[in-house]
Amino acid sequence: MAVARGQAAFVQLADEGGVVIARWQSFWVDATVTWESQAWDYQQMDWAGITSGQTTGEQASLTLPRLPSIQALMKRALYGPWIATLRVYQFDEAADAGAPQAGQVLVGSTVGQVISASATVTSITLKLGSALSPVGAQFPPRTATSSLIGVPCVL
Repeated sequence: MAVARGQAAFVQLADEGGVVIARWQSFWVDATVTWESQAWDYQQMDWAGITSGQTTGEQASLTLPRLPSIQALMKRALYGPWIATLRVYQFDEAADAGAPQAGQVLVGSTVGQVISASATVTSITLKLGSALSPVGAQFPPRTATSSLIGVPCVL
């Protein structure tokens, strides 16, 4: 017997101070579910740009319905360096008990700053990534010296 695979996206939006503004999940319609000891509200959404556990060459994106409450929230997200955490889980849909399963498997995730948004009549699409580089940025560990920075270091 084949296993019916379901997928659920979990999105957390945090403001510049690290305060969580929203936690959404995409599978359990019109329900608030508990996952990792946190409440996640249902929100219709689509995601793109993450496959096989990492981001693709493109930035990750999140598409939400263009509702007044979401539109206001997204405007706030663009003004501050808000961080979005997007995780996609896969699970046995036939064993669904109306809540996330302990055995669900993480199939993709990304953490990125909300760097841009575009809208249509019915939806808002957010681009998640790094403001420094479209595919993220990594800085190797270095000791701050006067020759590296150009002026005497002040800590």
